[in-house]
Amino acid sequence: MKSRRELVFGAAGVGVGALMAATAAQARTLSASASPTIVDVTDSSYSAPVTVTVSGGVAPYSYLWTQVSGSTNIMISDPTSPVVEFGWVGPFNGPPRLSGWVCHVTDGANETASTGVVRAAYSS
Repeated sequence: MKSRRELVFGAAGVGVGALMAATAAQARTLSASASPTIVDVTDSSYSAPVTVTVSGGVAPYSYLWTQVSGSTNIMISDPTSPVVEFGWVGPFNGPPRLSGWVCHVTDGANETASTGVVRAAYSS
């Protein structure tokens, strides 16, 4: 005898297996965002912390920040952390400098997602 679930979904033309597969795929959809997306770097301290938030996917998660644009004198505190700060390692004079960074997140199922660009700005 079929269960109530099989009868309901079977009548709707949806197999239980297909429904379970679609639900599992949706649960694994990985996305990542970073906040804040603009931070100031000063001579005397690191920027405010930037935090990556992950939704979906399968734990555990790994993180890798990469620089995508701008000054190489702006460094990151830990390129494999979900929470980072940016610091200045260049000369303390001259025009403002900008740097863009993206965090790539990989989950336990080897799915990947990336944040939008985080802008770090240094001005003396």
